[in-house]
Amino acid sequence: MTLKTLHLLLTSIIVGILLGFFGATAAHYFRAGIDFLGNTSKNYFQNTTGFFFYFCALSLSAFIITLIKNGFKVTRWHGPADTIFAAHRIDNELDVKTGVASTLAAFVSAAGGASVGQYGPLVHFGATLGAFFKATLNLSITTNVILGGGVAAAISAGFNAPLAGIIFAHEAILRHFSPKALAPIALASGTAFAVHSYLWDTSTPFLQSYTAMEIGPMILISITAGPFFGLVALLFMSAVLLFSKLPSQMGLTSFQSLLIAITGLSAIGTFYPQVMGIGTLTILDLTNTNTLLLVALSILIAKIIATALSLGFGFFGGVFSPALLVGAAAGAVVTAVLNYTGLQSFQGPELVICGMAAVAGAVIGAPLSMIIIVLELTGSYGLALASTVGIVITTMTSSQLFGNSIFDKQLLNRGIDISQGRMGVRLMEEGLLSIISVNSLSFEPDTKVHVAKTQMIHHEITEAYVVSIDGEYVGKLNLRSLVFQGPEVCIMEFIDKEALSIKSDASLQQVIEAAANFIGETIPIVDRSTNRFVGTINEGDVFKLYLELQGQTIDLEKP
Repeated sequence: MTLKTLHLLLTSIIVGILLGFFGATAAHYFRAGIDFLGNTSKNYFQNTTGFFFYFCALSLSAFIITLIKNGFKVTRWHGPADTIFAAHRIDNELDVKTGVASTLAAFVSAAGGASVGQYGPLVHFGATLGAFFKATLNLSITTNVILGGGVAAAISAGFNAPLAGIIFAHEAILRHFSPKALAPIALASGTAFAVHSYLWDTSTPFLQSYTAMEIGPMILISITAGPFFGLVALLFMSAVLLFSKLPSQMGLTSFQSLLIAITGLSAIGTFYPQVMGIGTLTILDLTNTNTLLLVALSILIAKIIATALSLGFGFFGGVFSPALLVGAAAGAVVTAVLNYTGLQSFQGPELVICGMAAVAGAVIGAPLSMIIIVLELTGSYGLALASTVGIVITTMTSSQLFGNSIFDKQLLNRGIDISQGRMGVRLMEEGLLSIISVNSLSFEPDTKVHVAKTQMIHHEITEAYVVSIDGEYVGKLNLRSLVFQGPEVCIMEFIDKEALSIKSDASLQQVIEAAANFIGETIPIVDRSTNRFVGTINEGDVFKLYLELQGQTIDLEKP
């Protein structure tokens, strides 16, 4: 074993243990703090009406969130989408300050009763911890791996599901698998589970084996219910994204948005308190009782509206927990329909758990992780197998109609296409500054033919550029067009104004697409706002830069 290998191994072990310990601690106290504040406020306001209680609690939360936003100078809250994007970059820099502020904002939102989730903020906080450790300890491990370790620790502690933590980090965040990434991620996930097991209660509400139903009929029903779960996931994601755009489209101030959210959520909470907050108790109720069809539908619709209103109008948190409740309600709807029609009698929570896993898996883009979560939480291989069918069909339905996940769509709305992989992201991020040549031959518009020919022959080039006295790009000049022209004729008569030019702020991806059918020596680069001539690039430098980025990406993802 070489010294370098030993150093990497020891670093992976230390980092995994650190991330696991702090990730488990953060997950526990995040949830415990929300429960404590929620119960305290309910006891304090137990004699008040539901509307007044939620209005006061949400108003206080909104005030604290505003203080956090102004104090940390946050322009946009960060979540799992930012973690995914950071894991696809070479520099992989996460804003630690904004990550901490976003976690605090999510904590305050959930504690105040807003319909937001806990797992998304914990996932991003775990990644933020990884970024902090890397910067502080100057670690040699690539940041995408250390981000994955933080994420795995958060999921492992959050669900008491260490295998799911490992798979989620690879499936939803890193989007690739390699042995060098597995070691620190597995250690972080295992350590988080071990720490949580030792210091706090590890029992889970679903940790039992379900044998109430034969696996064959359950799989058949999962196949049938899959498209419905997919449409529910589509409705949930579409509502969240739609509401996120409304405040700016309506020209609302931050205060006005929060006031609408507080009033709307207070009204929803008055009639449907089950959908407020994280919703864990509601999920338990849905799994433990046969819910009436109208009640299940009401919970499903109210939760979607409450979550979209919370996240779109000023509060912050995750979508994972709300998606679990929406999915559980969807499963309860299917159960009630089957019981009512007499097609199949359900006395257990099989379809509720299947719907919960299917909708959540489609929303976060991690179907394999949800399969493992079902297996680890229920201890039932049969239920995990039956859920697999529903999860796969649900994910196929939502991905065809919406996209891979809500996080991918959020990034796409910011102009970031994760579907192209790390290489695609690098090509879209990489600019032209490093390959632009400023030594190109250029002429003013009134230059004579004999002057241009002499200069081009002297410099042994066949292409030059015409630039105004103010530096504005006019067109391209080809030596062939000047060969048989009179010496005193102005070159303006022979320039090619339609020749390919590229804006200076273009990405390497855009350059490659634009130059796919290009024939010539060089391509002029022009400033987008002023049309000034910046310089030129050639195909050789473009290919060289492309291969350099490809090599960096391969080094990042290789085993």
